[in-house]
Amino acid sequence: KQRRRNSYDDEEDWDFNDEDDDYPFIANGGSSSSSTQSYESSPNEEKSPYLLRVEQAVNLIEAKVDKCIEGLAIEFEESSWSKRQAVSETIKFIEFGLVERDIEARLVVLGMISQEHVLFIGPPGTSKSEIGRRLSQLCGGPFFQRLFTRFTTTEEIFGPLSLRALEDDQYIRCIGGYLPTATVAFLDEIFKANSSILNTLLTILNERQFDNGGTRVACPLKCVIGASNELPESEELDALLDRFLLRSFVTSVSDEGLLQILASKPGLQEPEINSNTPNELDDVVREMSLSIENISLPPNVCELLKDLRVYAREEVGIYVSDRRLVKAARLLKISAATHGRTQVDLVDCLILQHILWQEPEQRETIREWLWDNLTPGSSANVVDQTSMLLKNLSNELMELVKSTSGDVSGDRGARKPELEAISSIHNELRQLKLLLQDHVSALIRHVSLVKSLGDHLWIGNDEASSAKQHLLPIANESLLSAKDTFRDIISIQVSLSDTIEDEVRLSALESITDIDSSEMRFSDREMALSLKEAKKQFKGETLKQWKRARKELQ
Repeated sequence: KQRRRNSYDDEEDWDFNDEDDDYPFIANGGSSSSSTQSYESSPNEEKSPYLLRVEQAVNLIEAKVDKCIEGLAIEFEESSWSKRQAVSETIKFIEFGLVERDIEARLVVLGMISQEHVLFIGPPGTSKSEIGRRLSQLCGGPFFQRLFTRFTTTEEIFGPLSLRALEDDQYIRCIGGYLPTATVAFLDEIFKANSSILNTLLTILNERQFDNGGTRVACPLKCVIGASNELPESEELDALLDRFLLRSFVTSVSDEGLLQILASKPGLQEPEINSNTPNELDDVVREMSLSIENISLPPNVCELLKDLRVYAREEVGIYVSDRRLVKAARLLKISAATHGRTQVDLVDCLILQHILWQEPEQRETIREWLWDNLTPGSSANVVDQTSMLLKNLSNELMELVKSTSGDVSGDRGARKPELEAISSIHNELRQLKLLLQDHVSALIRHVSLVKSLGDHLWIGNDEASSAKQHLLPIANESLLSAKDTFRDIISIQVSLSDTIEDEVRLSALESITDIDSSEMRFSDREMALSLKEAKKQFKGETLKQWKRARKELQ
């Protein structure tokens, strides 16, 4: 029985579609799988002219994408820093002949350059005072060393009172040779300092000032190395603990390290000190004070610092003061500057494991959190979110291109609403491209820095090896995923350009996005159109699919 159609529809137009099942369509409202052709033919099967045009379009898209991605293949390289050699030799001098003290040597040099104080927690006989003594040799100034007890007096630390000044009713100390005039100091069992010493000590540590009588004297102090067999238990010492930005838990050497100590020759001569080294280190300190103003702290590093403080507070129970976090950020800038960079990178944040712990075992927890969060974009799931947005845009775009029969410029009669929607998607793709381009560049930079962790001045050799082993696979996988998503964005952008023919645009889109357009359906509004209205809205291949869909619906 002949189904009734609209009176103004031509019967011949409906019949035209009925014998057109071999046409290689891709937009279909309800066709069977047998009527959908693949764009890949078998080796012995000759491709139709239409499939060849689609293949040429896809090849053109891929060629343009490859050319666009070539510019992202350049690896990041650090600039050389003129003082790097002097700092590296300083570290080697301090750790010379000491077994398994690589990290401690780096921390005291970093502390001296940044003019921050270093705390060593650990049992006696672990070379803590020797490290401090060697640092003082390099700094070229007075070295002050004291062992604190409950009975230590202020005169032992800050100098005796001047008897001559007392005769003139002046309370002045003779500070020569004591802490107020020292360049480097080693204070052993520092948490045994009594309250009469504590307040003055805090002022010297924090402000480099000493109140001597009625005069405030500037202290030339570069670095104080504090040592203790145990952490303080009294809350009144928390302020003193917070003054030591860098911390290390110094343990006895391992069994393998002990064999190395026993096999070493007694009386091994120390390396000679370059007479110019103290001057070079002074130059480094001055240079760092000026250069850190030009070192930027990127948003991802700021975000990591914020997230780490939240994690430390809520998950580990560590209180991190504002002052400590600000000082930590300054130290990260110094780390970047000493590697010839103009911005802090996430790998610099590995130093934070020596800053934020309060109990020695917490350092491992902080380090593992850093390993899991140092890859750019890991916390924000940049690639996953971009891929999800891109998938939604691709589906929407496929429907629009289907409705315009590939016309994205309006030259073939595409309606204004569809063209505006396509233009809006094009703008969104442009924003996603910029986002992913920055992300890919950041990952390339990150991968290069992770590969060169062994050359980082402030990360120990074993520590660098472990971090590299953990971080590099994650970084490479993230980079590969980001590049794939970036390629997809550019591919879709190119498919919307005028270099792709309107007739094959939808097929090309399907090929590059892996979206099967045969699963698409015409909307209820589109299915309610008359043939004459459909001819105005659809063209060529899409019109044929609309006819098939209407035929199956009748």
